[in-house]
Amino acid sequence: MRQLVRVAAVGSGFALLCAVPPPALGQLTTAGIRGKVLDEAGNGIPGVRLDMEFEGESRTKITKSQETDKRGGFVRMGIPDGKWKVTFSKPGYQTYIMEISLSLGGFSEAGEVVLKAAPATPPAAAAGSPAGAPGGAQAPEADTSLAAYRTAIDAAKAGRYDEAEAALKELLVAHPDAAAVHFNLGYVYRMKKDWKAAEAEYLRVTELEPDRIDAVVALAGVREADGRLEEAARGLESAAPAFPTDARFQYALGITSVNAGRSAEAAEAFRKALELDPANAEATYQLATVLVGQNKKAEAVVLLEKYVGMTGQDPANLQTAKALLGALKK
Repeated sequence: MRQLVRVAAVGSGFALLCAVPPPALGQLTTAGIRGKVLDEAGNGIPGVRLDMEFEGESRTKITKSQETDKRGGFVRMGIPDGKWKVTFSKPGYQTYIMEISLSLGGFSEAGEVVLKAAPATPPAAAAGSPAGAPGGAQAPEADTSLAAYRTAIDAAKAGRYDEAEAALKELLVAHPDAAAVHFNLGYVYRMKKDWKAAEAEYLRVTELEPDRIDAVVALAGVREADGRLEEAARGLESAAPAFPTDARFQYALGITSVNAGRSAEAAEAFRKALELDPANAEATYQLATVLVGQNKKAEAVVLLEKYVGMTGQDPANLQTAKALLGALKK
């Protein structure tokens, strides 16, 4: 699912700078990030410090810090969705700065961050370039369109949605099949609470790129926001055959099914998510709560105990899990 720093090329020459995460899936109120830090030889780097600073709207400054594990991995859950600046640093390596917008409804993937060895006489730390950033010569027309696209994204990020809408629509006149433009226009409509218009844009993205999970989940999200919970769940179920091994999709399907009152379907989706990604703490929690509702207490206790012992949990869910354990063990 998007993210501002993970730039992917698309057919019309645009880069996928999705200013926006997909819509929130109703039950979750926090986001998460995970990834891995590697050296130039592809080996995980342990002990890399991550200093995270929230750059979205907040009355108070929000910062988080942690280090990569022994394999270079990192995971953080229970933080606000929106734009974050993440600084990766460790003695002996050049500092790398990433900007990423985190989505609600599970983890946003930061991917693999490569730290270069520091030179013998280190210069002042410089921000790393986003992995996959567009480069090389562009035709003048493409360069102009890309500049206009970036301007539209900047407007959307700054909350100037009317300006972003007009710019994205203008781009679609010349590039009607640019999936990235449709995706971001869907976001603009979502922020303006024009659910039907957002739905149309996300539908177009799924037509152009059927395997884009962020568009499929975004489509379900706007249908939920429009009060069509059953339709949101059915839409994800119909898309499921395209994502048989994607834990993120199964997690989204589970949350959407819970919101639509489909506990059996939710449990099945969360089980699949955990088969594909056993370390997904929130899928563990969500499955446990569904099982509590199904009166499967013994299995729920096992999962809740596992969840409490994991890392990166949503703080509110962790508190609830401890309370549930106390009640179930009486």
